[in-house]
Amino acid sequence: MKKMMMIVTVAVLGICSMVFLANEMMAQAPAAKPEVKTVTKEVNEWCTVTTPESAKVGDTVEVKIALKGVKAPAKLNCHLHFQKEGGEYGGFWVYAEPVDVAEANGTFSFKFTLAEKEGAVNAIPTIFLGPDGDWKNKTASCAGAAFPVTK
Repeated sequence: MKKMMMIVTVAVLGICSMVFLANEMMAQAPAAKPEVKTVTKEVNEWCTVTTPESAKVGDTVEVKIALKGVKAPAKLNCHLHFQKEGGEYGGFWVYAEPVDVAEANGTFSFKFTLAEKEGAVNAIPTIFLGPDGDWKNKTASCAGAAFPVTK
């Protein structure tokens, strides 16, 4: 009888351990991120921009820029500016470091964290090329499509 009780106890402990470990593994598994809906717009003959369909303050958003037939080498910059209610220009929001463009065609990704900005209702990517990444020395520029940002 003692032997049987010991076998049952070991079996129950084994099952409980497996359940506990399974729960721990599930608790540590990263939550699946919801798929971000995007909008792609050909801005002009040399630039196509992909932005989120919408975003919230605090989000980290990705802006993808596909270049076609640009003069290389160059530096590519992307900044986010903002619009106020009614479409009024609000100002500069956030920037990313410029990236090197080594070839005439390529796709580049910029990530921005959207901090609270008084009066901001839309973000607008401002894209420019130049020899050194300075706005004053830009050789080409364009604005991507605005996307709404909520609190």
